[in-house]
Amino acid sequence: MKLILKYFLSVFILFFALSQTYAQQQLLPLGALYQTEINCRINKTNKSVNTGFKPLLKSEIQTVFNVDSLIYRTENAELFFSKHKRTWLYRKLFFEDFIFVNEKGLTLSVNPLFYLETGKISGNDSTNYFINTRGIEIKGNIGTKISYYSSFRENQARFRDYIYDWSWNRLVIPGQGALKKSNTDISVYDFSSASGYLSYTPFKWFNFQAGQDKNFIGEGHRSLFLSDNAMNYPFAKLNFTYKNFKYVTLFTQFQDFEKVYYDYHFKKHAAFNYLSYNYKNRIELGLFEGVIYRTTDTSAYVNKFPADFFIPIIGLRTLVNGFGSEQHLIVGLNAKLKITDFIQAYGQFAIDDPKKNKYAYQGGLKIFDMLHSKVKNLKWYFQAEYNTVSSGTYSAADLKYQTWTHYNQELALPFGSDFSEIFLNSDLRYKNFRLNFRYNFITLNKNGTFSDIYMLDNYTYLIIPEKEIISHKTISVSYIINRRTGLQLYVGADYRTNKKNDGQPTEKYIMFGLRTSLNNFYYDF
Repeated sequence: MKLILKYFLSVFILFFALSQTYAQQQLLPLGALYQTEINCRINKTNKSVNTGFKPLLKSEIQTVFNVDSLIYRTENAELFFSKHKRTWLYRKLFFEDFIFVNEKGLTLSVNPLFYLETGKISGNDSTNYFINTRGIEIKGNIGTKISYYSSFRENQARFRDYIYDWSWNRLVIPGQGALKKSNTDISVYDFSSASGYLSYTPFKWFNFQAGQDKNFIGEGHRSLFLSDNAMNYPFAKLNFTYKNFKYVTLFTQFQDFEKVYYDYHFKKHAAFNYLSYNYKNRIELGLFEGVIYRTTDTSAYVNKFPADFFIPIIGLRTLVNGFGSEQHLIVGLNAKLKITDFIQAYGQFAIDDPKKNKYAYQGGLKIFDMLHSKVKNLKWYFQAEYNTVSSGTYSAADLKYQTWTHYNQELALPFGSDFSEIFLNSDLRYKNFRLNFRYNFITLNKNGTFSDIYMLDNYTYLIIPEKEIISHKTISVSYIINRRTGLQLYVGADYRTNKKNDGQPTEKYIMFGLRTSLNNFYYDF
């Protein structure tokens, strides 16, 4: 990975010397709180905006509408202060960054990050479950061409049994890094995570990013290609735009480990290409190509990259490697269709190895703001999605070096392979109040030939030759306190069932909390 960063650093310095002036180059948060509103507003425009590869760049979206006004509701501050005193406490609590500096073209914002939740399972279980996250976010701009971001989170948590067991088997917390058991209470996990990036746009048609974070390809709750399901990873990314076209090349380093975090990590490197075309925002089509390269042998990291790793031209890696080779190739199609200003259809299709019938597909529908004209300030969002993945998809014969995973977790969907899922999401908002209902229905087929792609006990397959049906019905009511970090106070309940041949265990979890909602954390498995 050092070789990759050195190569792109030289490119970065060259472009810096030739740069012009453009808008802020920050990346918009992947959190559903923000993405729902951004997606809704983009769907109403007739200007071509390629949205398939996320996070989206603020300067791109700013050409269509005022991003700060939409997601931060800057106009609400003036209305509020026309009726109340403009005190420091009101400004920082409800509308502004905790620390904000703007001096001679340099901006700096600093915010605390929280995820404080306590919960109980109804019935005889007296255990107090909790998540205790404290963190910090630092971001800003250097002029109008360069933006930077950094965050760090320190966590302790006592999870429900299904999350606790899953995490202990994987040795990681879902999407949040390696774990260790607390020194004072073995039912409590300690874990931490960090992210950061530098984003630079020397020309209107080119943006360069480097850092450690997550990416997401698609329009759905899940992605069949690359999602924010797994832990942060180092990356370098090139974005090119020309009229209605957008081309993205992403270079990354993934790694897995076994037994304990401090044992040897099996590194693997990946290169992704994504070419999309958007016609008047009516339809968007994207071609995906991703290859995970084996850069570790049976004993150690060998630091050898095939020549095609560095070629950022879509299709060439497919021609060089093909399916079923030492390098793990997946190709696919991403699509989005604007039916009306209020209705959007989307889908994906992924091919792992056609000779072995390894494939995946997704179909979904979104409805935006259908009630907005009926009641002022009332917005309703609805999403329905179906995902299915055939047996063995994302897995490889040599699990350590080629599997579509990072930090012992799936890069795409959290269920591995050989499953189907129905996902429904209804989100009703009135001013800063939010009522959200989510439903997941997951059928894990586990036919005995392949099961999950994750690793246990020296990376062997975990064979569960029985059908397993899992469902989540989750409802929450929240109040958004400050939109700069998505700080919200919430109360909710999750009704989970896990039906196997021997019965149908159920779990009713009641929760209350305060959290900043910049990121997505997936516990719906």
